[in-house]
Amino acid sequence: MKRFLTRGPKEGRCNICGEFGQLTEDHTPPKGSVRVTQMEVNHLTSVLGADRPGPKPRISQNGVKFRTLCKRCNNSALGLNYDLAFNDFTQGIKSYLTSSIKLPSVMYVSGKPGKIARAVFGHLSAVGVDRFHEGDRSDEMMEWFLDESLPMPSRLRIKYWVYPYKTQILIRDSAIRDLRAQDAAVFWLMKFFPVAFLVLWDSPSGYEYPQFADLARWGNADPEAEIELPIYLNSVPHERWPEAPEDHSFLLYGEGAVAANARIKRRS
Repeated sequence: MKRFLTRGPKEGRCNICGEFGQLTEDHTPPKGSVRVTQMEVNHLTSVLGADRPGPKPRISQNGVKFRTLCKRCNNSALGLNYDLAFNDFTQGIKSYLTSSIKLPSVMYVSGKPGKIARAVFGHLSAVGVDRFHEGDRSDEMMEWFLDESLPMPSRLRIKYWVYPYKTQILIRDSAIRDLRAQDAAVFWLMKFFPVAFLVLWDSPSGYEYPQFADLARWGNADPEAEIELPIYLNSVPHERWPEAPEDHSFLLYGEGAVAANARIKRRS
């Protein structure tokens, strides 16, 4: 049975920058992009049916939260900066999807891709307790996250698409092996209505997914530049893609693979 932790110690190492100090709770997805409510949180394998019978879900008040980030990364970088662009972008998509107008196959939503990408990375970094890893990749990503003048690291791809479903999916440090490709791919994933973000590391061959837009396309753009970002309405995969294995693929999950749904209050 898979277990996962959401509340780290009150003091510890920040999952993003690695500094030791007081840890704060990070909402993933951030407040402003979703309606914050009481959530039932499971390990992903319970939702996919790999654990039978599955354990009882953990109840999380006011959305899915992880106490894993320092004040600087959580409040200053995310809350007061990147989340503003992230929330504007996701709410822009939502306003189109919930409107009564007939939508084209491609629509455009204004956004700041550098800030949106950093928000995706920051909030997925919060998933899992004590998950800061020393090394070249962590140093490069930390510097990029904290310094908006830096271009997006070349090893990073962030695909996004419309996600018209209720279940929130958060996955960190997992691997997918497509049998049609030569190698496996390490990926992170964030899905919630109305959008999904797939983070791919090192761009392995066979995992290009050209049907989706990629924030890395604007990796060198001015962080304050408003860009019309495409949303492809004719490229919406099924609800459990890519976290559910297919006939030609298998996946490996660790602790950081979470599925959450709004809790339904049942009448006595």
